[in-house]
Amino acid sequence: MKQTSPTMADNAFERPLKILHLTAGSDTGGVSRYLFDLCQAMHSQGHDVVVAGQRGAWNPLFGKANWPWLEAPLKRGYLALRRSAARLARHLDKHPVDLVHVHYRKAAIVGRWLARRFDIPLLFTLHLTGIPMRGLWRWFSDFGDHTHVPSQMARQWLMDCANLDSDMITVIPHGIDPQTFPIADQQQRSESRRALGVAEDALVAAYVGRFDEPKNEAWLLDLAVACRRRMPRLHVLMMGQGPHEPVLRRRMALDALTDCVSILPYSDPLPVYRAADAVLLPSSHEGFSLVTTEAMSVGRPVLRTATAGTAEHIIEGVTGRSVPVDHDAFVRGAVAFLEDQQGLIRMGQASARHVRGHLTFQRQLASTLSLYRRMIRTG
Repeated sequence: MKQTSPTMADNAFERPLKILHLTAGSDTGGVSRYLFDLCQAMHSQGHDVVVAGQRGAWNPLFGKANWPWLEAPLKRGYLALRRSAARLARHLDKHPVDLVHVHYRKAAIVGRWLARRFDIPLLFTLHLTGIPMRGLWRWFSDFGDHTHVPSQMARQWLMDCANLDSDMITVIPHGIDPQTFPIADQQQRSESRRALGVAEDALVAAYVGRFDEPKNEAWLLDLAVACRRRMPRLHVLMMGQGPHEPVLRRRMALDALTDCVSILPYSDPLPVYRAADAVLLPSSHEGFSLVTTEAMSVGRPVLRTATAGTAEHIIEGVTGRSVPVDHDAFVRGAVAFLEDQQGLIRMGQASARHVRGHLTFQRQLASTLSLYRRMIRTG
């Protein structure tokens, strides 16, 4: 890559940046959420951002942004990727950028071609560990000139499975705005329960997320069955959307769970967090889990499987608990977690403090801008 002069290096720390993001598409999920929030914040600070990808379910969200979206088929085969690369090259001929930031492996193929043509650095964000790395997948994997990960587990996975050197990886945890997810008081808890149709004296375990692989959301129904007699006040509150929803609803009817399980369409999750006593996350894989951060910010402890992001969130027995990625271990762990109701209150208070001290979006943004400038300066 090019070597910049001292004047250019100094300038990289002063002037607004120009960043091109390449993503698979404006699809539902954490990647789109991360990308939108980052671009919105950078734009508000005077930086130029452009996002390229395919239109998806969340395209209306990106369509309202004040920065451009370039339509580019980055999920398809080789010929489509070549066409996307040519179109993006024409854009960069007229609108140069300082850095290309990619978010999927197919996007990284196009990103590498653009980085070489325009002699600019390429940053890859790994959003999910456990992706295939054998055969052609290894050959097609380009983790950029530098790789950003949101968790220590993802960093270790890259070193073990992708053979990346540790100095080529930067850990920047995701963050949220605590003002958007303020600590809930007793009145807000009661009001949210009334609005959601949940009894005031219920013990509420919440789930927020997709109803799809690899979330294992059906384990929450197994928990409800296991607790019929042991925990009769338990109410499982699930907010989300996805292809598994019809199966979940059929299972609720077959097992007579409609009185102790509620499924809500995805919308603002804040009322669910406020209504909950705890949040449960049974995923097989996670990139980080902003749901965990949001719930903890509101003052709700989380029990989650030991996936990427756990170390950044969970101080065992202090801010929450983790369990192995195993069905029976999750159900047993959730029962013990929920039975310790004084512990839930204590861990919820510690969770809110932990988020405000370590997992704010402002912290994430500052670290990301610092990484961009470092790469531009040395690239």
